[in-house]
Amino acid sequence: MGAINAEKFKQICDSVWRDRAAILSEPGSLSDEAALVRAGYWRLCKAGGEPGMSMEDCDAGHMFSAYQRLVSSALACHAHPHFDGVPFIAELVRRCRDEAAKPLTAMETDALTARALLQG
Repeated sequence: MGAINAEKFKQICDSVWRDRAAILSEPGSLSDEAALVRAGYWRLCKAGGEPGMSMEDCDAGHMFSAYQRLVSSALACHAHPHFDGVPFIAELVRRCRDEAAKPLTAMETDALTARALLQG
């Protein structure tokens, strides 16, 4: 994301405020404040992104980091006894990357299908 000055960010926030009726009518479980901040974030990303880059592409690394911080914050407040969740997140990411790099075998696919049927 490129540099952005205070005036441009104020314009972004003003545009979010002008569009608040549409933003707040979107379905979801966010509070009004969180929905407005999320809209500001998307617009900030779009404003600072490279030309032709989609918001999703601009956002990928930022969202991952944000969710990591949110999980860590939630664990700091609610984990008893306290523990570091980073190794668990790292393992989750490793599994995801491993799975993406290696297709499931027929046996794994059958096992997942059977498990889904039993739970369904």
